[in-house]
Amino acid sequence: MEPRRLLLRILFLSAVLALFFAGGFLAWIQSWRIAQMLDLATRSEVAKLPSGEMEFAVRGAGAPVLVFHSAPGGYDQALAVCGFLEDAGFQVIAPSRPGYLRTPLSTGPKPEAQAGAAAELLDHLDIPKTAVIGLGWGGSTAIEFARRFPDRTSAVILVSSPALEIPPAPGKPLPMSIAEKIGGNVSSWLFQGKVERNPAQVLAEAFDLTSSGDAAVRSAWGDFILQNPDELERFQETILSLAPLAPREEGLENDLLQPPASIRGLAPPVLLVHGAFDKAVPPPSGAPSRFSPAELFLVPGEGHLVLSGRGASSAAKRIVDFLNLHPNTHGQ
Repeated sequence: MEPRRLLLRILFLSAVLALFFAGGFLAWIQSWRIAQMLDLATRSEVAKLPSGEMEFAVRGAGAPVLVFHSAPGGYDQALAVCGFLEDAGFQVIAPSRPGYLRTPLSTGPKPEAQAGAAAELLDHLDIPKTAVIGLGWGGSTAIEFARRFPDRTSAVILVSSPALEIPPAPGKPLPMSIAEKIGGNVSSWLFQGKVERNPAQVLAEAFDLTSSGDAAVRSAWGDFILQNPDELERFQETILSLAPLAPREEGLENDLLQPPASIRGLAPPVLLVHGAFDKAVPPPSGAPSRFSPAELFLVPGEGHLVLSGRGASSAAKRIVDFLNLHPNTHGQ
């Protein structure tokens, strides 16, 4: 056989093999994504509400606390971040906000509509009153819930949340930076593997994205989490709630279109929990009276991920104390 014909045949066979392996890899990635979605589905339910379908999970027993996750996220993020509430004797109600996981965006694109759908979910669960927590970009939904349903809201807690009093940093918003790092299905799969196999690297990347602290703060924050198995597990669960990104992307894009809500004029008591080194939503400045009647709990040494790291226990304790100070006497 002529060398030229042999070379062409080898190149053809190489191309066929490359396509075969590429197709097999993409099929494997697709099966991974399906497995991830099935796992998420087994741990949640979908309620058919007047506004549309809403995915949710309920954990624990006691006074109910309705937790709105950040962007990107889902019910799994609310459970990962606020698992300490279950340990403290509260019942955590964690919906996937519209556009995330199994809750279609049509259920309520705007925070006001999301708050209305959440109230319908409480009706579905026969819960007349609850405390509400807004994590990050879920804060606007928590604010609108308290504004629309003050008689059903015992307390409002905003954790690292943008509001007109605490605007996000100028430039690219944190949710968009996260989405660019995670990317599509292949990138999500690689991201998940890195979170599980190399948490130190993920901690460093998370710190750089979310904290304005210096190298010493970065080292202390990461070392504390790595040296405490419970903290590391909670951090990994929180980060893994960002992927796969595809079933969360529509909600993320929608969240970035919504202006932050304001706590001005809210009737229920409000607690703002914020990290002193929050890079995504810079910590508030000025006299405490500026936020009145809201209370501000500023956590030193923490960034946007204020419920992970050295200050997490003090932040969690302040949240639990605030809930106990303003008990829900009608929600159980």
